[in-house]
Amino acid sequence: MITEAFDDRSPAIINPQIKEDAPQVDACILTFSHVIEKFVLENYDCEQIATFWFATGSTPIYCIPYKGKKFAFYKTYVGAPACVCTVEDTLAEIKTDKYIVFGGAGCLNKEIAHGKVMIPTQAYRDEGTSYHYAPASDYVTVRNADIVAAFMEENGIPYVKGKTWTTDSFYRETVNNFQKHKADGCISVEMECAAL
Repeated sequence: MITEAFDDRSPAIINPQIKEDAPQVDACILTFSHVIEKFVLENYDCEQIATFWFATGSTPIYCIPYKGKKFAFYKTYVGAPACVCTVEDTLAEIKTDKYIVFGGAGCLNKEIAHGKVMIPTQAYRDEGTSYHYAPASDYVTVRNADIVAAFMEENGIPYVKGKTWTTDSFYRETVNNFQKHKADGCISVEMECAAL
């Protein structure tokens, strides 16, 4: 069963090959949007510093210098398995221990979330990837939700904190499951949070 997939007692068969000369950055920013990627490349001083490969082709990683810091930036794939694999691949191409991920999500409670940035506090694990990284549980806690909320507060950005439902496909998000997760306090649904 998927809930028994987590194994921290034996080594992984495939691991990223860390490059000693990989560039050091302060954080790595991921977007899912080709529109945001295009905007960043056209409006910021970006330099390509690395590339990683999937069967679908290459993905460039850019560096954006900003206020004395260096930020890596790339466009990731939608869905937990592919998105998590890109993060694993960056571990070989850049040196950082901080990732900033943002993207779109479906809204389960428009009365609470309309016009606001949704900050997930916990993610319901209705996908398979997270079970390869953490023991089985219904939810995983998003550790830095309060830090993100403080940033929103300081910058006057409307936000709401709440649970999210991570699923493997927006097809088959049934009415019953929608109602169940909304009743459990989920305000959004997406495809990566629990795994990341």
